Amino acid sequence: MLVKFVSKYLIYYGKISFLPLILILLTTSEVESQTKTNLDIFYSLTDSLVDQINSEIPSSEKKILLTLNLGQSYSLFSNSIKERFRQRGKETLDQLSDELKITHVDIVMEGAGVEYGEMFRDGWFGTHYIQRYSTIFGNYLQTFYESGKKEFEFTMIDTVKVDDIKFIENDSFPFTKGTIPSEPFLSGFAEPLIAIGTAAAVIVIFFTVRSE
Repeated sequence: MLVKFVSKYLIYYGKISFLPLILILLTTSEVESQTKTNLDIFYSLTDSLVDQINSEIPSSEKKILLTLNLGQSYSLFSNSIKERFRQRGKETLDQLSDELKITHVDIVMEGAGVEYGEMFRDGWFGTHYIQRYSTIFGNYLQTFYESGKKEFEFTMIDTVKVDDIKFIENDSFPFTKGTIPSEPFLSGFAEPLIAIGTAAAVIVIFFTVRSE
């Protein structure tokens, strides 16, 4: 069952929705020429997780004992998490070394998913776009965090073309797929009416000019 993420970030007042600025990595609403795949976004979110954990560990600690509880669904992030720690100056160990004291980091990935917001057009006859909400959440323990288990949640919100969704999802990883909402009724209904109204207006103007 797909966990609903979008409703956690939208607060509704009448017919207007507002997005609180809470632990969200908000990207620009402009769509880049090369849209990132959903899987690429998840890799970016796990990078943000590692950066947060690393910021809590003294820079003098160069080695960490890393335990990853990602489950079968998210095991593909294992190597990228280790690589991110390496890029941040930490050597990751899979088992205890001879050293008596070493920082221990234990990461549990509880879930990840994609949801799409309401579809909209770029102008009356423009391309269909949709907001993409990508989220990972779970918890972790690390030696220098004295309060015990710490919950984490990272969300990225951006805008993609509806026609691109079939290219940015990955059938091999179900958590990269989301339900695409239908086009709003008024958007689909208004476009042909505008086209018919414009054609009618042109015809009326044409015969009016001729009669004069």
